[in-house]
Amino acid sequence: MGVQKKDIKKSQQSQPKKQQIKEEEPTIEKDEETLEQQDEKIINKHWKNLNSFNDDSSKPENDSDNDFGDSDDENVNNNRDDDGDGSDEESNNKFGKKRKISEFKNDTNNQEDDEEQDNSNKNGKFDTTIDKTKKVPKGARKYLKGEIVAPTGIKNPYLRTNLKKIGDLKRESAKQALKSEMLLQKDCGFIVTENEKEKTYKLTQHQIAKQVDIQSSGKVFDLNLDPNGPYNFEYSKNGRYLLLAGARGHYSIVDWQRGKKLTERHLGGAIRDACFLHNETMFALAQKKYTYIYNQDGVELHWLKDHYDPKFIDFLPYHYLLVSATNKGKIIYEDISVGQKVVESHYHGPLSAMCQNPQNAVMNLGFSTGIVQMWIPKSRNPVVKIHCHKSPITSMAVSLSGNYLVTAGSDCMVKVFDLRNTYQETHAFATKITPNAISLSGTNVLAVAGDKQTYIWKNPFDTSIQEPYLIHKNNSIANSVQFCPFEDVLGIGTQSGFSSTLVPGSGIANYDSMEADPFASNKMKKEQEVKKLLEKIPHDMITLDPNVIGTIQSGVKSEEDKFKRANEPKVDKNRVFDPVKLQQIKERNKERKEKRESEILTSTDKSALSRFEKKY
Repeated sequence: MGVQKKDIKKSQQSQPKKQQIKEEEPTIEKDEETLEQQDEKIINKHWKNLNSFNDDSSKPENDSDNDFGDSDDENVNNNRDDDGDGSDEESNNKFGKKRKISEFKNDTNNQEDDEEQDNSNKNGKFDTTIDKTKKVPKGARKYLKGEIVAPTGIKNPYLRTNLKKIGDLKRESAKQALKSEMLLQKDCGFIVTENEKEKTYKLTQHQIAKQVDIQSSGKVFDLNLDPNGPYNFEYSKNGRYLLLAGARGHYSIVDWQRGKKLTERHLGGAIRDACFLHNETMFALAQKKYTYIYNQDGVELHWLKDHYDPKFIDFLPYHYLLVSATNKGKIIYEDISVGQKVVESHYHGPLSAMCQNPQNAVMNLGFSTGIVQMWIPKSRNPVVKIHCHKSPITSMAVSLSGNYLVTAGSDCMVKVFDLRNTYQETHAFATKITPNAISLSGTNVLAVAGDKQTYIWKNPFDTSIQEPYLIHKNNSIANSVQFCPFEDVLGIGTQSGFSSTLVPGSGIANYDSMEADPFASNKMKKEQEVKKLLEKIPHDMITLDPNVIGTIQSGVKSEEDKFKRANEPKVDKNRVFDPVKLQQIKERNKERKEKRESEILTSTDKSALSRFEKKY
């Protein structure tokens, strides 16, 4: 304890005297005990402070002093008044030792923290600064959803712990998103050249198939269906199945990845267009006179007589609407979930192309006059008209985000239009062929097919790109083209059949299993079909700006307000009075009144028969 042995002996000698004093004054014993306890606490505090600043060399002395036991400590406390001089000198020696600079810094930091806490408590304001104690990695900051608020200055423990938990969850979610970022292959998969002299469009499908794996190389094939062409086709939403429809009445559904044919049939009439419905179990065919719906076994389910003489058909998956544009100038919306015709509108002009906007379900109609019209079910007239080409429009495509419209005309021009605000042309380039069909992939790769060649552009929205990405030579004239979802595959429908080619980087590598799952089982497909029917969007909600849905409109009257009687009488705005005529009427009425009064006041003698007398 830092006290010498001489002091302890003196305290032992003075102990019997104090015992005699205690026997003589028993009444003061309790008060003295309380004072002694208080003094012991004060001394223990001093010794703790002294030990905190002791060096390692002083530790064995303290250990040797502790061997004297508890009785020695009590004697030291009892004789502190008698031997106070020696203990003060020793304590002064202890305090006189040098302290480290870091110890002084710690004291000043502690004092500053105490002052800040006192000031915050006095002001009653909470500190909502960002918590920097646990730093977020630099790459994960872009994934933070809001700022992390530090729980300092908040007295409520429940609120403090909740804020801390929320901050930890935000920090952990950002870190997990950073870890999974390496799995997202956004810009990966494209062909990269080693130098500027090498050109990617010089590569053939045979050379590409040699460099890829065996499974991908098997996706390059040609189907020769010569007598039944030209062919239209469509991939299913999950990219698993392929629907082929020939102009001479031949159609089939194929699981093209496994090479398995589901159904095949030859019809008597011509087939102008074909599309899948909500999944591969049902599909629609636009034949010569009417539109028919079949199942995957080839059995006819419905005969749509209202869709007379159809030219193009398409399906809106989120609204369960089958849209057909006929040669009679009609665009018809059919709800296949209830089997009713929803809307029928009329357009003017020769129709040459049709496509849908996947972002807002607006139908785009292209005409031979070079005009593109945008239609929605609520409007009987087109909501937007864009003059795109001076020649007939041959094909159209809209990006997956719905921001860009790509059109192709018979003037060998391909143009890009901005659909966000201006509807103006942003980019245009010429092709060496007359484009018959165009298609956009999920990664914004554009395919332009015409004659016996197909040009593929990596990013048509970038004005700096001056040359195509790939060029593929077809066996015959191309009639239709489409990218397969979630695959680096481009399908080309020709006059002699169908061709499947590889386009590295065209497919989206990350698919949403709740939206379209290529590996879904039969049970999952049934559950997904029921879920989509429950989440079906009404046709009235199709607008140019889908963000309007869910907002509150001001100034809209309910059905009850329409039939309520107004408190104040309404002024008829159609009755407009001329102030000159009003003044003339007032003067005429005044003259009549004065004449009547004068007749009453003037006394005249008249006979009772005077009214029957003739007035000349």
